[in-house]
Amino acid sequence: MARTRMAASRRHIVVRRALVAALTLAMTVGQVPTAAFAEALGADAAAVESLADGAQLAATNANLGAANEQGAEGGLAATVGQAGDEAQDAEGAVESDGEAEANAADADGDESAVKADGADAAATGADEATGTGKEEADVTNDDAQVIEVSIAVIGPDANDVDVQWTGNAKMALKAEAATVTTADTAEADESAAEATALGAAATDVTAAGPTAADATEALFNESGLDADYGMGSYGFYLNTIASPYTGEKLGWDQETGKYWQLFVNGTASDVGASSVMLKTGDVITWAYSAYGSAIPEVSPVTPQPDAERPDWDSVWPGFASGSNTTAPTPTDEVKESWVTQIKDSADWATNVSDPIYVGDYVYIAAGSKLLQLNAKTGETEREGTLVAPINSIARMVYVDGRIIVPLSGGRLQALTADRLVTLWMTPALSATAQGDQQSLSTLTLGDGCVYFGTAVADWSVTYGGSLVCVDIQTGKVLWFQENSEKGYYWSGAALAGSYVVVGDDAGAVIARDAKTGAEVSRVDVGASVRSTVVTSDGGKTLFVVSMDGVLHRLSLSDAGILSETGKVKFAKTSTSTPTISGGKLFVGGQSETYIQVSKWVKAYYGVLAVIDAESLSVSEVSTIDGHAFVGDTNGQATSAEVKSAPVVSVQNGETYVYFTANCNPGGVYCYRLGDTDASLIYTPDADHQNYCMASITVGPDGTLYYVNDSGALFAIGSAATEGGDQGGDGNTGGGSDTGDTDSGSADNGGSDGSDDDPTTETPQKDNEPNAGARPVGAPLTTAKKAIKNASGNTKKSANDGDEEDETSEEASEEASESGSKAASRTAATYAATHADGTADAPLNVVLPVAGMAAGVIGLVGIGFWLFRRRV
Repeated sequence: MARTRMAASRRHIVVRRALVAALTLAMTVGQVPTAAFAEALGADAAAVESLADGAQLAATNANLGAANEQGAEGGLAATVGQAGDEAQDAEGAVESDGEAEANAADADGDESAVKADGADAAATGADEATGTGKEEADVTNDDAQVIEVSIAVIGPDANDVDVQWTGNAKMALKAEAATVTTADTAEADESAAEATALGAAATDVTAAGPTAADATEALFNESGLDADYGMGSYGFYLNTIASPYTGEKLGWDQETGKYWQLFVNGTASDVGASSVMLKTGDVITWAYSAYGSAIPEVSPVTPQPDAERPDWDSVWPGFASGSNTTAPTPTDEVKESWVTQIKDSADWATNVSDPIYVGDYVYIAAGSKLLQLNAKTGETEREGTLVAPINSIARMVYVDGRIIVPLSGGRLQALTADRLVTLWMTPALSATAQGDQQSLSTLTLGDGCVYFGTAVADWSVTYGGSLVCVDIQTGKVLWFQENSEKGYYWSGAALAGSYVVVGDDAGAVIARDAKTGAEVSRVDVGASVRSTVVTSDGGKTLFVVSMDGVLHRLSLSDAGILSETGKVKFAKTSTSTPTISGGKLFVGGQSETYIQVSKWVKAYYGVLAVIDAESLSVSEVSTIDGHAFVGDTNGQATSAEVKSAPVVSVQNGETYVYFTANCNPGGVYCYRLGDTDASLIYTPDADHQNYCMASITVGPDGTLYYVNDSGALFAIGSAATEGGDQGGDGNTGGGSDTGDTDSGSADNGGSDGSDDDPTTETPQKDNEPNAGARPVGAPLTTAKKAIKNASGNTKKSANDGDEEDETSEEASEEASESGSKAASRTAATYAATHADGTADAPLNVVLPVAGMAAGVIGLVGIGFWLFRRRV
């Protein structure tokens, strides 16, 4: 009898357990649509609260089950067992005493069985979740540690300038595997309480963190750098990396002691890359440097030697570009087309260059920026970053799609004329005890090279310098000749046959072999030369101005021998570069004539000299509009001096000469050949009046562009034609005929015009690379997927599979996991968010009602069954 009742009791327990499970499932199914249904119908607060309570109850039950998988079955069994105990007690109340005792014994037995079942279920769940004993199990990569680090490779470019070969690449690194160590699992005969405690036990998770070697491998795979690396008996090694600029494989160099040195967060690592464990925020750098040295100072600009260059022409490619033009310059009344403030007038730390005109743009350098300005409006279209600031005098030049800019430190930088992308830069020349090298001279083009001089100087004296020859295509320094006594201050070279001729601050005019820089001959002119040498007669005759106001005429033999053939004094002092036109030289300076302003102060006249190239006879122009050519500062006369290279324009058979003067008001002067004096044709407004040493640039429509010490760039045109509003067409021929003589920088490098219309391009700044290709050294994008930590040499195999597919799978797995973990929290929110769009759908009505009905039916069924058992 007892066995029969025990079997029946167990069957009843199973039935009750199924009913309770069905009730829980029905309530859970009804949770989401119940909340959505209540909100969609706009139920009152009481109804919403009632429905929400029901949904929350189901959600709580579901979350409890999901949060503790190992104890879920045991907990459910214990609940059913408790209900069975209560039912047995109720039955015992209406039975006889003997039957009550028997039933109580049966109930106790059933209760023990239920508890045992619960313990078994809990132990089984714990085993499934954590494993048994001290075993180690892999955790999925989604749960592994992910960190973000930066990594870069620093090495020399083609000209030995340290640049970032890869930039600072941001990447995510993920540990490949993690180990989980747990306590001993419960045996099958342990109690349910012990099994539950096991499920709640703390675990010890240890991740295999990524290393600097992992980051390095990921970088090489992503950047495409050709590197020899791997894992050896002593760990990770990096032998060589091929230069993206020269292709040379750089590794240990015995002569220099350079090798690929690992730095972590700016400090040289004392362990190998495979022993450097990384954390988020770490910065890894591989630098080609000698042991014990710090991370090399990196150029702020990464050169892109293969960047496309425009095929644009230039009407004014550089300083004193022949200084001759046939463009319709203003000969009567002028008009201020626009004024653009390049820098603040009180900013003496920022230097501004002379402008040049290329394509449809005016270019000017200011500090560490190269600006591309719209010639019609003066608005900045683009900015290019310079690797160093310019000096007080910077005479840029254009050639074959490149703008070449002289920089402090005795450097040059070439940028594309259209997008201002850096093509190359030369390294800084060595400083001396007296200071850094300054690039103050004219840039001279010829034979595929650019020649320029440097000076170590203070305000008035030089202490040395160098003459440098640089390849235009690559920026490689072909040769440089050091001048240990004096430098090249405002001076400039001229190409004459196979020789380059230049004057220095010691008063020597030197002829050097253009290919080697070797000195061939020299003459002493008796005073410093701070102007550019100009040539005529195919380079056989040269003219040089010395600072004592003397014009020297020199001859150059086929063997490179210099000799002086004549000279004439035309001024008290001069640093002006002559312009040759129609057999005459036009050159400025300061006159011997002066006004006695006070007992101690004299105001010297400025002077424009017209010198016959053959006879060396001089005509002086030292009056402006019938008045003394002096400056005016607050009503007091000050000295004037023409330091610029005069511009000569021939219009309708008349010769006009345009120039500036180093005095207030810092305007533009014009002299018509044959007149007795010159005229001040443009006076800046009061805010822009200042001293001026700059020369004038001429646009294709005759607009005059120049700067003064106010920091402004002026565009001055003819009032009759409204100069400056027309702009250039990009196809105008560069320069003009210089009459029967040649000018100094004979090869100005202008290329054929093109049909490009730069004004239609979208403005871009800061060395934007060409579209469609990542330039050498450009920063890498964030890694497309987490890079797994691996042991040994883990170079990427050719059959690793499609990266995009792997990325897609990982993203899908992550999304799936995230959705699974958050399902119980987001279901109601999702339903509420989409309630407006689904309120009219039949399921929104049917599912909540069905869920609640199922729950009620379940409760009624259990109650009826219990009542029947009592009866």
